[in-house]
Amino acid sequence: MKLRGVWGLALLALLLSAGCRALPPAPPPVAVTSAEDLLSRLRSRQQQVESFEAKGRITFLSPQENYSGTARLMGRLPASLKVDVLDFLGRTILSFATDGAQVQVLSPRDNKLFRGPATPKNLAAFIPPTVSLPQAVRLLVGALPLSPGPADHFEYQAATGRYLLEWRQGGALVERLWVEAQGLLAPVEEEWFGGAPEPRFTADLSDFGTLVPDLPGKITLKSTTPKMELRLVYRDLKLNPPLTPADLTLTRPAGMAEVPLGK
Repeated sequence: MKLRGVWGLALLALLLSAGCRALPPAPPPVAVTSAEDLLSRLRSRQQQVESFEAKGRITFLSPQENYSGTARLMGRLPASLKVDVLDFLGRTILSFATDGAQVQVLSPRDNKLFRGPATPKNLAAFIPPTVSLPQAVRLLVGALPLSPGPADHFEYQAATGRYLLEWRQGGALVERLWVEAQGLLAPVEEEWFGGAPEPRFTADLSDFGTLVPDLPGKITLKSTTPKMELRLVYRDLKLNPPLTPADLTLTRPAGMAEVPLGK
């Protein structure tokens, strides 16, 4: 081979190797200047949510009980929630209501209305015990983050196109939140540690803005200890309906027994 050909091959190899070098990560598509800027936008949305009313598909999986059906939900922040689960004929499978002080669970199959204090064990008819009631109500409308105050860590992850926010207390991880950098700046993934070495629960949120601007249309909430999963797919969602206290409680039908919950 002539010398000129050797130099040509060497030059081509050099150009190809230069072209294979990793490019710098793409900048975020939305101009968020800091963690404070992103949190200001997220918390501004939270302040707009006072109550909600929704209807959709619910699936609840736990070691003690599984159920699935159409759900009607009504909630008022910070800690009032009512859920009616219906079968495909529109009959009530289970009704659940709490105001943060007491819990009511109505079971037509057992012909009983159970009532008791709003402890994690009693709330577990609908809410995993590792999730507090105020956290659950906020997750149902995507009102994240759950932690108050500034984040301890903030970064843009170019590989996923998301912002990551972290909160710590005494060095221990409390909360991780991923926010989509595209479009709505939607909080799409949540991990709550609460100081534990592993997440106490996780949440995935999607379909933002399909029913109500800035709110999710699909939510999956999971805990590992105990292993529980709550899936919600909304078909209808109303923001800030004028709910009364009567709308958020259960009425015992005539002839139905009332039983202390947890006994």
